[in-house]
Amino acid sequence: MIEHRALIILIRMLRGKKETRLCLMLYSRSMSDQPPEVSQEILPVPSQPAPLSPWVTAVCGAFAGAYLGFAALTAPPSPLDRLEQPEESLERLVTREMDLREALRQAPEWKRALYTTLSGGEDYLADPIAWYDELIGAGASPVAQLYHVVLLAENGQTGRVNSSLVPWEFQGESAFRMGKWVRAGYWGLDLDREGVRGLLMEIRSDLPPGWFADILAARVAAKSGDRAAQREAEAAIGARGTALLDRWLGLTLMQGVLLVVGAVALAGILSRRMSVAAGEASLPPVWTAQDGYGLFIRGVFGFLLIGFAATFLFPKESPYSGIATLTAGIPLVFWIGRYLSVRGLSLPATFGLRLPAGGLWRVAGATAVVIGLSVLGETAITLVSGTLSYKPHWADGLLENLLWGPPWLVVCEVLDSVVWAPLIEELAFRGVLYATLRMTVGVWPAVGLSAGIFALVHGYGAVGFASVLWSGILWAVAYERTRSLLPAILGHMFNNLLVSAEFIWLLRM
Repeated sequence: MIEHRALIILIRMLRGKKETRLCLMLYSRSMSDQPPEVSQEILPVPSQPAPLSPWVTAVCGAFAGAYLGFAALTAPPSPLDRLEQPEESLERLVTREMDLREALRQAPEWKRALYTTLSGGEDYLADPIAWYDELIGAGASPVAQLYHVVLLAENGQTGRVNSSLVPWEFQGESAFRMGKWVRAGYWGLDLDREGVRGLLMEIRSDLPPGWFADILAARVAAKSGDRAAQREAEAAIGARGTALLDRWLGLTLMQGVLLVVGAVALAGILSRRMSVAAGEASLPPVWTAQDGYGLFIRGVFGFLLIGFAATFLFPKESPYSGIATLTAGIPLVFWIGRYLSVRGLSLPATFGLRLPAGGLWRVAGATAVVIGLSVLGETAITLVSGTLSYKPHWADGLLENLLWGPPWLVVCEVLDSVVWAPLIEELAFRGVLYATLRMTVGVWPAVGLSAGIFALVHGYGAVGFASVLWSGILWAVAYERTRSLLPAILGHMFNNLLVSAEFIWLLRM
């Protein structure tokens, strides 16, 4: 009788877990050997937790669908309209490119060939001119119009320069003065030494430091014969460009190393013909398809609701706005954790975050492969789009907060992008959505469909969509093969780290 009651207690402790069936089998066999009066006691059958309410899922889905639909209908037609500081952002992008191109004139041939292959052809003025054409068409400040004219003059489009300068004669003293700078720099004016110095002082005082101010000063000095002022302006451009070229080469070298490491790791895995399983994630998942979609929709609902509330409660400049962004993923974690907890399961075990012996090395190898293939895919997308003469809009995916935000906002953005977003997005799109789709449409359709949804919600153009789609495919395959969400999370983190480093190192600093 004591052994019999011990079995009952054990079964109750294991209620809702996988070992319950085994204990029930052992219990039934032991009862066959018990006296009749013992075997007549009825053992209570463990009850299963109720599934997620379809009504709650429907309400959350209706809100999320209405919110996303309204956002899609009211979205500005051009990425330019989504920026808060389009003129400053475009000026920063163009001036850094012009500085770097100037440094390439003095750089070795292999550096010029590498940059031209990966970043664009020799006609590097065409894109900035087209970008400023769009900006001027949308309405721009006189300074932005001046930058546009300078680019046209540098490209030798004298007809467009003249047609742009004529109205400036009647638009006030500021426009008249800027027109004088352009004429002095590209057509030459009969000015004495004092007049040239006066123009150079106006340019330096009225324009922010950078390529546009230096190139105008260099052209004015060259036309007037002031070689010292010309060399000073050109040296400033060259010094900035050389520093930028070194930074760009450093980032490119880092990506090349990652590509090589990934190739070595992949070759090692293929040559040994060994399993890459590093964790013990439940695939198919422990939930039903209905519950899986319910968890995903609840997470999306919570994310949108917190973001919607933060927009009205806090100004963008407030630190609370950055904190609200970081908390938007908490509802997803809460719903998944609660769902698993009532079933006697844990989040680390369900998604393969708890590694067995030897799993750490397999995770490291799989992560290296994922990062290497990500770099390879990004390079291929860039080369193909360049071959097809298709380039993304300059404002597509531009991270203004990293360019112009105060230090606290930059820290929040980096933490969100490099740490928090990979955790939440991988848990949502690979851990829940992919695993649920896998149950209904199969492995490979689920890989493509989950990656497509992941790319779509980012809202990028064609090139950005292709890039995110490729990443989503890699991370879903990594989760499937390794049975652990860690390679996808780490690969996602490193991908976002590279993007953040590029913005900060090449455009902000």
